[in-house]
Parts: sequence; C-alpha cells; structure tokens
Amino acid sequence: MCICKPHPQVRRRVPSMSSKMKDTADRRMGKADRRSAHIVSGSPRLSSALTVLVGVALACLAGGGDARPRRQASGFGIGNYDAIGLLRSVRRYLTSIDEEDSSDASSLLAQEQVESYLRDGFVVVSGLLEDVEMSSLVEAGEGLISKHVAKAGGTLSKGNFQVHEFGLLFNDERFRDVALQSRLPVAAAELLQLDRETQNLRVLKDVFLAKGHESTSSCGWHVDDQLFWPAAYKLPSSDIDQSGLNAWIAIDDMPIENGGSMAVSPQSHASDFSWRAEAFDALNFNEQFGNGVSKDELFDLVKMGRVDTCGLEKVAPAVYDDIEMSKQEFSFKRGDVIFMNRWLFHKSTDFTEKGKLALQAVHDSFGGDRGEPPMLKRYSLRYVAGNTSLPGGFMTELSVLASDGFNSGKKLNEVRGDWYPTVWPEVDADVHERIEDLNKNEMPVAQEKFGAIMAEVMGLFAKR
Repeated sequence: MCICKPHPQVRRRVPSMSSKMKDTADRRMGKADRRSAHIVSGSPRLSSALTVLVGVALACLAGGGDARPRRQASGFGIGNYDAIGLLRSVRRYLTSIDEEDSSDASSLLAQEQVESYLRDGFVVVSGLLEDVEMSSLVEAGEGLISKHVAKAGGTLSKGNFQVHEFGLLFNDERFRDVALQSRLPVAAAELLQLDRETQNLRVLKDVFLAKGHESTSSCGWHVDDQLFWPAAYKLPSSDIDQSGLNAWIAIDDMPIENGGSMAVSPQSHASDFSWRAEAFDALNFNEQFGNGVSKDELFDLVKMGRVDTCGLEKVAPAVYDDIEMSKQEFSFKRGDVIFMNRWLFHKSTDFTEKGKLALQAVHDSFGGDRGEPPMLKRYSLRYVAGNTSLPGGFMTELSVLASDGFNSGKKLNEVRGDWYPTVWPEVDADVHERIEDLNKNEMPVAQEKFGAIMAEVMGLFAKR
C-alpha cells in the first residue's frame, strides 16, 4: 500500500482560454497594467502566463471574465465570482500555453503509486486536491446536510448514511468542478493506464454521503451493484483491469480509532481468494446478470430477498468472516483520496464509541445550537473508460429513462446527452452549458420516471 503525495510537476491538459475571456481580461486591464505585466525576465511563455493570470484576477474582481458567477445562495466567492472558477480558468490557460512540451510532461503519480494500485487494488493519495477545491467541497457538503435535515423535519434516518445523494455534478458547480476540472481525472487515467491517443475517461456516477452518530448500521463487504456502478460487466480476470475505479474523497478527518469511514480487502480485485467466487454468487454477480436483467427478473429477485448488496454477512456469514480477516482500515485526513479498483471488496465502517463521543463533542461545542448534527462527509466518483457500456436490461439509470430506452446497452461514447462528461484527456469547453441544458430539458422527465419506479420497488420491499 502507498500513502503519499502526487508528483509535484503536472500539467492538466484542458481546453485553452476562450478568446472571449482574453478579450474581457484585456479590456479590464489598462495599457500600463499590460506593460508592467510583460516586464518579466525569462521565458516569453511565462510572461504571457503571468499577463493572463493578472488579467483574469482583475477581471473577476471587477465583475467580469470567464470565471462563473456563484449562485447567490452559496455565499462563497471573490466578489460575485467564485474562486474555483478563477482557478479553473487560470489553470486552463497556464497548461495550454505549454502544450508543445506536453510529450515531456511528468506524470502526476509516482510509479510506486501506480504499482501499488495495480497490485493491491487501491492507493491512498494525499495533497491531490487544491485547498480551494476542498473548501468548496466542505461548503457544498454542509449545505446538503442542512437541506436534508430541513426536509426531514430535523429527524434523519438511523441507517448507514444519514445523507445520500447522487448526481451532484449536475446541479452544483462546486462538485462538478472537482469531478471534471481537478487533478482527479489525470490520476484516474494514469492508474487505469489509458492511452490518451485512443481512449478517453468519463464520469459514470457520483454520490455524496454523510454519516452521523445516529448511524446504526454500515454496508458490509461488497462490490458496487449496478445502481452505484451502472455498467455492463464481466467478472474480473488476471489481465490489466480497465473497467474503472472509484475516487473516494474524505471531506473530513476520519481517524481510524473513531470509525465511520472505509475499509478494504487488499488484492481482492485480482487474487483468486478461496472465498471470492462464493462472495460474487451471494451478491448476485455472475455473467448471467452482467448485461442487466429484465424488470420481471429484478422484481422476482427482490421478492426472494436476493437484492441486498450490503447483506453478505447475513447470507454468507463464513465468507464475510474470511474477508474480515484481510481488512485494512485507514486514518484519513481531509482531502485524502483513496482510488479503488471497480472489483475491490470494501465496506463502510461503524462508529466506535470514541467516534460517537467525538461527534457529540463537536455538536456540544456549539452549545447545542448547531443547525444540523455533525457528520463525516465523503464524495465518491466512478471514473470509467469511454468504451464502457451501460447494461442492456431494465435500469433506473436516468440517461436510459430520459431517452425512452435508446441509451440502454450503449457505450458511454455513444450515449445521447451529456450524462457522462468526458474528463480526460480533455474537458469539453462547453461542458457546463451542455449540462445546464440537460438539467433543463431532460432531467425533469427522467426524475419523474425514476420516482415512479422506486415507489414500485419500495412497495415490493415492504411486502417481503
């Protein structure tokens, strides 16, 4: 296992700064400002970079430029413009001006980290996200918790996670910026050993999760089902696995002695452990279901009690105990990212009594007046190659519902609509506009259909 920082020298290849943005920056800088910005010794590319850096900053502070205005309710930004937007815009230009040197650019991750991931099925990386990106995630996460507490009338569920929401990249630019514009996609592409000339990387799914001391359960040993990982599959082999990875971000410090975070079974993604075949069978992972199932087949499985991704301990206790013997836990710091192979067995962990007391102490430190209960927050992103296919069977996936089944079974590169944004080797310059258009024109219909299906499924669970 390797817990270390990324290589300090990395270029994020993203689209160049738009001409509109450079024009705006130039208009808002006086001629004297432009002249002084060019008085820099050394590379002309450096002079150009500093010119635009100053120009963009001045444009944002003056109320213009390509940095996006934050929605008014968020209260986070530089004047009326957010720091993430500024960071994104400057990063785009600083990387694009050095494009001719990209063939010599250093890798983001050290070879030791890549080898650790390939061998163990996971690697923990510190320092990958910028401070401003982490601050933005903290703010966005706290906002989500407040929203859910208010919606629940102050009383949250006692289950595994008290807050659980998919698809944040579609409706909150703070999550979207981390998913698309941070260094996460570069790291993911390196770990998956993708070829930038012939392959691309997309976001398959994202989810925010928060766990409070009210939690009374955790999700046991599992690999993600097709709700969390909506892709057709073949069970893993000994070949290099490019079926994707999970980038799991700790938004809070999570000391190992407090629990409430994540554990993994090292090498369970590839090693032929004696328990693995039985575990896959107990969790309904087999080639028969790899491309999905029909609605009738799914509902029959629900009625028989065979749809319980978190219930391995109940259906196969001996297998569960075997995996438990290989358990590895971590003391995560805020901003740490654990990259996990799609087929790595993992589980969420219960709070220890010390952990519950620590959370309660945070609450009490506010005199009991805190607007929402303290929770440990995490944001999880599934990154996959663009040639990954959606299952062809019955699905609650929004892209399939919105397209009346047209997207069923399609490769992500062929899916209609921007449901799975490309994040590597480049991010489309108009991705934000296209996502907003999807939100306006396709998302409402898909969510309505999803709600109707889930009501029917929950009715089946209630009758079991």
